[in-house]
Amino acid sequence: MNLRKPRILITLSAAAVGVTLLGGTAFADKAPDRDIPSQVTAWAAAWNGTDPHQLGNLFTSDGTYTDEAVVLTSHGRQEISGWKARTDMLIDNVHDTVTGAYRSGDHITIESVYAGHIKGAPKPFAVPMATILVLDGKQIASDKDYYNLNAVLTQSGLPTDWTPGK
Repeated sequence: MNLRKPRILITLSAAAVGVTLLGGTAFADKAPDRDIPSQVTAWAAAWNGTDPHQLGNLFTSDGTYTDEAVVLTSHGRQEISGWKARTDMLIDNVHDTVTGAYRSGDHITIESVYAGHIKGAPKPFAVPMATILVLDGKQIASDKDYYNLNAVLTQSGLPTDWTPGK
């Protein structure tokens, strides 16, 4: 029987280390023995940036990005970059503010606030989101985002059955 010893999780929160929004990217202030994994910092910078390829380039060539709220999976760097580009076309000022990150081996869980303003909607939205990254070396092999789409639409002042182009 091969029992693996549990790994220590890196736990960060805005309250514990402070979060500063700098140039559109969320960074945690340095704290002893509490570093946000570089993949999390790069992931947030890519989502908060304007170059869709910045996100796609974080992934392995066969990586997947799944948005569980809209039930869509993008495969490979080109599709993942395309997903970011489509999101930017649909949502003004789309951004993620990381509030926590937890790592165990090749798995990282990110807690964040996903926010923006759907074009044509009366109001902006800001909802909690959880993201699970699976790494292959230093690159992301898989990303799964979990957030409440109904909350996004309700906060935006849109009907819960709204879809783009409707």
